[in-house]
Amino acid sequence: MHLSPDRVLLLLWLTFGSVNALGLSCIKVASALIGRPTHLYNLFQTEICERGCEPTVPHWDLWTRNNSFVPAVRNIMTRMNIPHSENALFKMGDDVASIIKVQCGPMLGDRHICSDPATLADFGNCFKRYFFKASLKYIPILLPMASDAACKEQYQYLQGNELWDETIPKNMRAYASVCHDLKADSVVHQQGPSGEEGSVEFENHEDL
Repeated sequence: MHLSPDRVLLLLWLTFGSVNALGLSCIKVASALIGRPTHLYNLFQTEICERGCEPTVPHWDLWTRNNSFVPAVRNIMTRMNIPHSENALFKMGDDVASIIKVQCGPMLGDRHICSDPATLADFGNCFKRYFFKASLKYIPILLPMASDAACKEQYQYLQGNELWDETIPKNMRAYASVCHDLKADSVVHQQGPSGEEGSVEFENHEDL
């Protein structure tokens, strides 16, 4: 299933009613986050797969969460001046990760994400689909924390190239530098940004 930015905006409008009440700029931020799937696919292929990494779903807990996701959340909070939204953003990320583990992880079987181009593409499409679906329920929680002006600034940032051509490739290269040291079968407890242990509840989510 392919969701264009226009379809994302329409679905958000149908889900939450008045776009004006939520702030059109904030709605655009949500759609912009999944607006460059082909670019991300090519980056993943170049920066991770072609460097010999064999990424699996458990690598989220082993490295990606605390080394990439947590800093990204704090960057967003600083840019949008929403310091009190940290817990909600971390909860959203952990919930999205839990859903993707359940819905997309089994499709890999004994393979890793970089096994072949088709596997990477299929996993990427699954990730995009459930990322969007799982994020929907957090929009009413997150939007009141940000002003429309802050969302406009964040949307402009997402429309630019710094995130896509500098920040994301840099994070991918950082992962690639340690990917061979990660043990996919390690048992790791979900950790918060301060290192405290927590638990993740897995649910079954029906298809869109």
